Amino acid sequence: MYELLIPRVIGAFSKPQEPERVFLKRVQKADVRMRQNYKSQQTIGSAIYEDPSVRAAYLLGYLGHYSLQLGDVLTALDGQPEAAAVLCQPHLRVAALCGGPAPEAIALAALHSQLRGESLEVTVFDRNALHWQDCWPISQEVANHYPTHPQVRISGQSVDLVATPMGPKERAVLGRCQVLTAMNCLNELYGLGVEHLRRALAERLDVLPPGALVLASDQANYPDCERGLAVLHELLQERQAKVHLADLKRSEAHVVANRFGLPERISWMYGPENENNFRVWVRQLRLAACLP
Repeated sequence: MYELLIPRVIGAFSKPQEPERVFLKRVQKADVRMRQNYKSQQTIGSAIYEDPSVRAAYLLGYLGHYSLQLGDVLTALDGQPEAAAVLCQPHLRVAALCGGPAPEAIALAALHSQLRGESLEVTVFDRNALHWQDCWPISQEVANHYPTHPQVRISGQSVDLVATPMGPKERAVLGRCQVLTAMNCLNELYGLGVEHLRRALAERLDVLPPGALVLASDQANYPDCERGLAVLHELLQERQAKVHLADLKRSEAHVVANRFGLPERISWMYGPENENNFRVWVRQLRLAACLP
């Protein structure tokens, strides 16, 4: 995966005539700033991702790991016939709440290709979609070629996920999606107010078609993630969804292990002296359910 990812990031985000080492040094500094952003136990601001250097750092540091994060959720669903019935459909449509650069597409493409899927369409709903859209061609290329999926398409809409009612464009897309994902976003959304979050999630669940699969995964070290996932779990239960996976307590978090080697081309960027170790594992809360 990284053999494809690294040159694509360099090509997309480096300045004209900028030497590779100079570009990566700039990305290294952005990586340190980005990780400082995650040290707070409170709501994480997203304004930092307006900087293209930070988006490049995110792709190199997190895209692979976050694809594994959802991959572990999908692996845990093995043997669940309701989930399998959704994921094995030839043409799979996915809505990614706060999807950013869409790592969900990579994990889903890996499984969907194994199930002989023909096309995977991922729509990112994100407040900063206009910034993240320069990452989607990269994630799309990785999803098409790393798992060897025949056709992956990524697009997006700029959406305020706590604004209600939702817009007609978002409603139209959600109404034909078989999968809804909410990865690494509930701490920020919860911080904007639990009632706003409850209304926003409820409205989107109610637009999904019958049988849709809802997948959520978030950081166990943030209290708001635990609270936000509990809200989503409660809403799913109210709708009589069949819950297949519920790791909802920080004390019982799933550990996602990094299964990518650190490529030599970027290995010098990471280390204790730079405050930005290449992530190895993370404790994760998870939830998966099928709507009736």
